[in-house]
Amino acid sequence: MAKNRKIQSGTSVRLGPAVKVFFICLLIASLGITFVWQKRQLYTLGVNKDKLEKQLVLLKRENELRRQQTAMIQSLPYLDARVKELKLGLGVPTPDQILTLVEGAVTRVTPRNPAHPVVSAITMPVDKTYLAWATKPLPPTNRKR
Repeated sequence: MAKNRKIQSGTSVRLGPAVKVFFICLLIASLGITFVWQKRQLYTLGVNKDKLEKQLVLLKRENELRRQQTAMIQSLPYLDARVKELKLGLGVPTPDQILTLVEGAVTRVTPRNPAHPVVSAITMPVDKTYLAWATKPLPPTNRKR
């Protein structure tokens, strides 16, 4: 009987090696899944990068087009043509309509006609921004261009 007991106890399955095999298989499976996930992420990021680069090229092209359109619209021949087309009656300002901005003051340029009074300076705080414009209306233009 003692012999039978030794044989029976030797044939039982040990739990330790089975747990080790299970954890090794789990580790290998998780490494495989991580590898595949990272490859997919790299592919997705590459596709997004390509899309963004194409969009950047398109936006740069549109930006250059807008820059050219702005330069054309701001050109003097175009502005002169628009003034004539809209019949605005704009002309060259007279010297007494020109204001010179000096830091801390607004001064009017001395007119060539001494009959007009001269405003020498109006003191204003330096820390603020002011816009100056002519307060007199422009005379009608009688000359032909």
